[in-house]
Amino acid sequence: MQHELDRRTGLIPVAEGPSDQMDSLALVLESVGILHRYDPEGNRLLVAIDDAPAALFHLDQYRRENLHWPPKPPPMPAQSPLVQPTVVTMVLLALFFAHTGSWSPDTVWFARGALDSAAILDQGQWWRLLTALTLHADPAHLLGNCLIGGVIIHLLGRLIGYGQCWLLLIFTGALGNLVNILFRQQPHLSVGFSTSVFAAIGLLTGLQMARFGRQFHRGFLLPLGAGAGLLAFLGVEGVRTDLGAHLFGCVCGFCCGWLGQWSGCIARLRSPGWQAPLFILALLILVIAWIRMLP
Repeated sequence: MQHELDRRTGLIPVAEGPSDQMDSLALVLESVGILHRYDPEGNRLLVAIDDAPAALFHLDQYRRENLHWPPKPPPMPAQSPLVQPTVVTMVLLALFFAHTGSWSPDTVWFARGALDSAAILDQGQWWRLLTALTLHADPAHLLGNCLIGGVIIHLLGRLIGYGQCWLLLIFTGALGNLVNILFRQQPHLSVGFSTSVFAAIGLLTGLQMARFGRQFHRGFLLPLGAGAGLLAFLGVEGVRTDLGAHLFGCVCGFCCGWLGQWSGCIARLRSPGWQAPLFILALLILVIAWIRMLP
C-alpha cells in the first residue's frame, strides 16, 4: 500500500496532532481502505488529493462518534460522617454470643432461633430468618463476621447512611436465608450474620452497577471482584455456616442495591434525619423476632 501511494502525486495533509492521536486516525483510514502516509516531521497524515474528501469525511465521522468518549463516571455521592454504630453493633453481636455460646441443639437459643427449613416452611416460624443472623457457631465464625464484615458494613454505612444500611442488611439477610431454604430439597440448619455480610457486598456491587449503567468501569468491577474473592475465602468456613446462604445473600443484596439506586429510593433515604429512625427500626425488627421466638 505504501509503494502504491508513493507512485501517486499531490499528497496533502488531512490531519495533524500528537503521534498517538495520529495512530488512531491512521487506523480509521486503513479500515476504510484509504492509502495514507504518516509524516513524522510535521506529525501529519497525508493522502492523495483524490482521496482527501473521503478521508476528511471518515475522520470527521470518527471524531463526532468519539466526541464524549470515554464518558465521565457519575459523581460520587457525598459520604456520611465517619461516626457510625458499626463497632457498637459488632460488640453487641459478641456479647450476645458470650451469652448464647457456641452451637448446641440443646440450648433454647439454637433450638428456637437457628435457621431451620422444616420449622420455617412447615410450621411458619418466620422469625428464624432473622434470629439466625444473630447466632454464631463458634468464636472463629463470629470473629470473621465482626472483623471483615465490620469493615464492609462501615463502608456501606458511609455511602448510604448507617440507618438505611442496617435496615437493608436485616432485610436482605433474612431474604437471602429464605431464598436459600426454598432452593434446598432437604432439611437444613444454619446460623450466622455472614448472610448479611455478603448481602452488604451485593449491595455495594448493585449500587455501583446502577451508578455506572452500561459503562464498563472499575468502580463496578472492584466490589464484584471483592465479593467473589470473599465468597471463595469465607463461604465454606466454619461449622453450621452455609455457602448457599452466603451466595443468595449476595444476590439479594445486589438486586436490592441496584433497584434502590435505580429507583432513587436509596438516595432519598440518605439524609441524616432518616438514619436514627431507620437504625432503631432495624433493631426493633430483631427484638420482635426474638420475642416471637419465646414459647
